[in-house]
Amino acid sequence: MKKKMTNLERRRIQMEYAVPLIRDLQRILGADIVNDALVRRIESSTSAPGSKADFSRMQAAAENFAEGGALDYEVIASDADSFDMNVTRCGYAQMMEELEARDIGHLLLCNLDFPAAEKVGMELKRSQTQMQGAPLCDFRYRRKS
Repeated sequence: MKKKMTNLERRRIQMEYAVPLIRDLQRILGADIVNDALVRRIESSTSAPGSKADFSRMQAAAENFAEGGALDYEVIASDADSFDMNVTRCGYAQMMEELEARDIGHLLLCNLDFPAAEKVGMELKRSQTQMQGAPLCDFRYRRKS
């Protein structure tokens, strides 16, 4: 039986290709220009909601991203209009550290959380990430008005 690849394994494959390319572009064009382009690329991927916010599926979504030991997290609150969780150990940050790219990990991985939330009619607020050195990542999802 074919083993299903975890989200962390898929991201590692992507980052093993993307990081050296980004580092080359940073050397050629300058880190500020390339990093700004990464920010703008993610911002431009934000589109109108594709589906209605369904907070009942957030626990399953968290489990999917944590699969294979990628995350340790705790759900703080969950109801029909919100979902709050803290990530207390982030394997994605560890992976980017191993690739010597933790400094751009938030640009390549963490910031993708915002357009993903918007796509399903949610708003995400997060004040810190482990990728950027904080002790935890604080995810606060709300129904978009």
